[in-house]
Amino acid sequence: MVDITNTDDIMCTTTTRVVSLSPDSPQHHQREIMADCHAMPIAMPISTDTTSEAPMMTSTTMPVANTSSSITGKRSDIWKKYHINTTVLGKGHFASVRACIDRTTGQRYAVKSISKTDSSAKPGTISREIKLLQEMKHESIIQLVDVFEDAEYVHIVTNLCHGGELFDKILEKTADDNGVPCFEEHEAAKIILQILNAVSYMHDHSIVHRDIKPENILFDSKDADSPIKIIDMGLARKHKDIEHLTTIVGTPYYIAPEVLKKKYDKSCDLWSVGVIAYILLSGYPPFNGKNTDQTHKFVVQGRYSFPNRDWKYNSDESIDFVRRLLTYDPEKRMTVEEALDHPWIVRYANQDTVMKDTEGKSSTDNVVPVKGLSKPRSLLLCGSRRKKNAQKKIRKSMFGIAA
Repeated sequence: MVDITNTDDIMCTTTTRVVSLSPDSPQHHQREIMADCHAMPIAMPISTDTTSEAPMMTSTTMPVANTSSSITGKRSDIWKKYHINTTVLGKGHFASVRACIDRTTGQRYAVKSISKTDSSAKPGTISREIKLLQEMKHESIIQLVDVFEDAEYVHIVTNLCHGGELFDKILEKTADDNGVPCFEEHEAAKIILQILNAVSYMHDHSIVHRDIKPENILFDSKDADSPIKIIDMGLARKHKDIEHLTTIVGTPYYIAPEVLKKKYDKSCDLWSVGVIAYILLSGYPPFNGKNTDQTHKFVVQGRYSFPNRDWKYNSDESIDFVRRLLTYDPEKRMTVEEALDHPWIVRYANQDTVMKDTEGKSSTDNVVPVKGLSKPRSLLLCGSRRKKNAQKKIRKSMFGIAA
C-alpha cells in the first residue's frame, strides 16, 4: 500500500531505505569494529536539550558534523551498545527497521534507522516521533528503549515483536482457497478491543495517530492469543479538542473522509478502526478503488455496504459496531469510549465463543449465542458460502495477491 503525505506538514512518513557505506569510509570501518558482540561499552544517553554539544570524537565514535544539525541534541554511537542485524525487517522512503542485540544483556530489540540526508526526513518530524514515543506507556503501544544519533542517522530502538503484522495475518486468511476467509468474531473483537484501548490511551494524552492500519499493528509473539502492539508514531501529533487538523496524511484504504476534506480531529482514528473491523470480518475493504484517486473518491462519498452473501452469518452487533464507526459525520461517529462500551466488544471482551472439551473437540453446549445467526458463528466455515472469484479480484487489488 502507498502512504500519502502532504509535504507541508511537519510529519510525513517514518520508514525508508538503507544507505550502503563504502568499504573505505570511516563509518564502514567503525561498523566492522563495533560488530564484535563481546564488547560491552556504555552507551551515551540522549539529551532533549537541543543546545547540548556533541561528545568529543574518539577512535570509537562516529565522525561528528557541526552540532547545529543535531536532531536529538547529542551525538552517540549505537554500535557501542547494540549489535545490529544486517537483515532489514521493513523499509520505506527514508528509514529501515532491523533487529539489534544489546551487547551487555543479549536482549533483542528493533531499531528504526532514519536517514537524515533524505530531504523528506524533516528534523521536526523525527523529533516529534521521539517525544511522542517517550510519552507512550501502554501495553498495546510499542515502547521506546533507546535513541541514538550519528552523522547520518537517527536510530530509534524499541521492543521487538516476533508475531508479524496484522496485515500478514489477513493475507494468510485471504489466501485460503476455500473461499474468502475472515476472522471469527471473537478473534476480531479481541484484536479491535486492544486497538481501542491503545487509541483511548493516545486520545487521553491528546495524541491522534492518523495512520492506524494493519501494517502498523504487530503481534507480540506467534502464539494464537498473542497481544498486539500499535507501532509507528511517524504521522502522530498532539491535538487539542478545540482545534482542527488540516494536513492530508494517512493511507488510502483507512483514511477518513474528513481528512481528505482537510478539516478533522482525533475521531479520524475511529474511522480507521472501523475499516479494520470491516476487513477482519469480511476479508476485503469497504472502500476499494482501482487506484488511490478512485479509493479516495469512494471514501469521500462515504458509500459502502454489507453484501448479504458475505455478511449474513455475522451478528447484528458486529455490523452495528462497524456501521457506527464508519459514520460519515465525525460528530455522530462513536467515540473511543462508546466503542469500548458497544455490546459487540463487551460480549467478547473477556470470553471465548468456543470452549474445548477434554477430548479437544468443540462443545456447542458452551458456545455463546450470537444474535442474528442461524447457527453458532464458531461452527461456520468462514467464507465457505461466498463467491470467491469476485472477492479474489478485490483481494488482488488491496493486498497484491494473485488471483
